[in-house]
Amino acid sequence: MGINVSDSFMETACSFLNCIHGGVPFKYLGLPVGANPRRMSTWVPLLDRLRNKLNSWGNKHLSLGGRLVLINSVLNSIQVFFLSFMKMPVHVLKKVTRIQREFLWGGVKGGKKLCWIKWRVVCQDKSRGGLGIRDLKAVNFSLLMKWRWRLLQNDEAALWKDVLVAKYGVYILHNVGWSSCPSPSFASLWWKDIRDLEACVVDRNWVLEKIVRRLGNGALTSFWNVIWVGDSSLRVRFPRLFSLSLQKEATVNEVVLASENGLCVWNFVWRRPLFQWEEESVSRLLELLEGVLLSQEVDKWWWTLDLEGRFSVKSAYDALSKELIEGPLLTPYEGDIF
Repeated sequence: MGINVSDSFMETACSFLNCIHGGVPFKYLGLPVGANPRRMSTWVPLLDRLRNKLNSWGNKHLSLGGRLVLINSVLNSIQVFFLSFMKMPVHVLKKVTRIQREFLWGGVKGGKKLCWIKWRVVCQDKSRGGLGIRDLKAVNFSLLMKWRWRLLQNDEAALWKDVLVAKYGVYILHNVGWSSCPSPSFASLWWKDIRDLEACVVDRNWVLEKIVRRLGNGALTSFWNVIWVGDSSLRVRFPRLFSLSLQKEATVNEVVLASENGLCVWNFVWRRPLFQWEEESVSRLLELLEGVLLSQEVDKWWWTLDLEGRFSVKSAYDALSKELIEGPLLTPYEGDIF
């Protein structure tokens, strides 16, 4: 396969190497590489696999409980590899949901059967009165969130990170929120889907809420550009002071002059003497920084949905499902049944 080369060069190369001329997209480990995830043709193999799996079960008589188990353990597991890399379009999501819904209420043969409960209620957790079928949209977002988390981890041997940094900038390794950073016009559809995870929940940045900075020695945390104290970065909270600072790229450790009795003494460097109202902003900044302590540990990112701060797809799904799956809160019947 050649990229930005002429056809004559490819013919010569294939003849010399005695190989076949390939093209993009191509399939690697069952995943279409270079395919447009917005097109239906990219997802046709997945839909065929789901239908073939239903046909392989034959005319088995399955109870409702058995169909629930098969949907979660088999049908929902087939597309996990796809959903880990690509965002499923809405029209494909509807087709997959239809396959699951028809199998749930109609059995192996499917068809148009009476749906006794709305699908958004079916996808709710059993503790909330649903049937516990995993919602594909929430599954897709939680699987893609893994890439955002992996970008923040310290892994110098990851070649794929070097490629992304060279293409999109080093900020992706140190910032949780990317909305303030411009997206290049040449960004791939995959990268745009990863960026759009910040808007997966309406009216707020869900990613910023769930990933916070745990301060250690302050050597790896940007003083102005990263949320490490309060609910927003100091750059956003004090824009005037940031514009006057000569330490825009400094880390927390570099801004600390000394540490007395465990408390930090801050050393701010401005490009000119401050006015009186600007000194008041400095006072508010110092009030916010009261109680900040540095330790000998390394700074790290913390996943707020886990007690140990480690990311997991399950915790992300549990939180996203409560946000995305709208439906009435049903309670089990506690009376006597005659």
